[in-house]
Amino acid sequence: MHSPAAIVVYTAAPWESAVVVLRITGPAEFAGFEVIKGNHGPQVSPELVSDADMVVIQRDFPRFWSDYKRVINEARFDNKPVLYDMDDLLVEIPDEHSHSGDYIGELLAMLYAILEADIVTASSLPLVDYLSELNPNTKLVNNYLNDQLWEIVEPKVSENDNQKVTIGYMGGQTHQADLDEVADTLLKLSEEYSDYVEYRFWGVQPPPELLNSPSTEWIKLNQEDYGEFARFFTQQDCDILIAPLKDNEFNRSKSSLKFLEYSALGVPGVYSKLPPYEAIVEHGVNGYLASSAQDWEKYLSQLIENPSLRFKLAVQAQQTVKDQWLLSQKYTQWSQVYHQALSGDGIQDLQSRKHDNLMRIISQAEDYQAGLENSLYEVGNQLNDIINSRSWQIIKSVQNLRMKIVPKGSALEQILFGRDQSL
Repeated sequence: MHSPAAIVVYTAAPWESAVVVLRITGPAEFAGFEVIKGNHGPQVSPELVSDADMVVIQRDFPRFWSDYKRVINEARFDNKPVLYDMDDLLVEIPDEHSHSGDYIGELLAMLYAILEADIVTASSLPLVDYLSELNPNTKLVNNYLNDQLWEIVEPKVSENDNQKVTIGYMGGQTHQADLDEVADTLLKLSEEYSDYVEYRFWGVQPPPELLNSPSTEWIKLNQEDYGEFARFFTQQDCDILIAPLKDNEFNRSKSSLKFLEYSALGVPGVYSKLPPYEAIVEHGVNGYLASSAQDWEKYLSQLIENPSLRFKLAVQAQQTVKDQWLLSQKYTQWSQVYHQALSGDGIQDLQSRKHDNLMRIISQAEDYQAGLENSLYEVGNQLNDIINSRSWQIIKSVQNLRMKIVPKGSALEQILFGRDQSL
């Protein structure tokens, strides 16, 4: 019996976080690949490359530039294929995004990693199209619902047409600008339906117009563990869920994950009419697609007023997930790409690259930046040593004494040291 193939993974994210579980450990477990943890935060172990059959670099791990280069050198020396995975268009983060400044310093490093990889995996077709311009060996590997983590909750029929309808949104603080897109509509519906509608927000802070309303509940999320989050969220109650997205290239490159998670809860949704949801939502059948404030108001009103419609859409949405989007059924998409990387079949040889000059320039720029950062760090340490030294304290004491005896700008200073001189 052959032992399972092993992949050594290097990621800047916590190992239990959504991005790692969704893109690496979850699919690998289903596909029968052994996962070797190549790092824990900035503690990197390049020597583990020799224990694996393939190297996987995720997202912004190249921010640890010197360690990333050591990993790549080990992989090339051992003739191990390198796969780079990206699930967001991190090189095109819009200014209004709360993390817009977090990746500026890593842009060159991530660009280098894309060019350097033998194969690149991406989570949506728009993202594949973008990255293929940089690396033609870019493959689509979708995000799927990990049904080992997510319990699928059957949709419920409302037993009382007069009970309050809860409209909810789930997302992190990075989605503040997205939620702001529908703030006015939510406020208008709150006024129109008065005591009949309430709002529930998981994670992101509600818009100011709704935050202080007695009909608004804000549940802060602190779970970094994606498995714990899945167990928590499937226990929540809601009647309608929304997924607004601000129209920009970053959001257009996102996956359909929120549809999968909402549908697992057995709740119908209204989604922005953008590629992530156009790829999975059949308008009026398993959800609604909204492209304007009028659309959001219209479709939310229909769902508020019609419990049977909510149930119908929720059932169809969940069936879509069960038929096409469960990881237990679709993990082979991952294993096929992994085996392709291991065998080299169908992968263009990029070792003699047309991007060689560009890669060299990027590498030199990153080395220069890393050198500057190290120099600044060393200078900072030296300054601290000087400031804390006895000699520095003596100099400061002499300067203070001099200022007391001969005040700056005084006649005595001009007589002793001249008009333009000072001690």
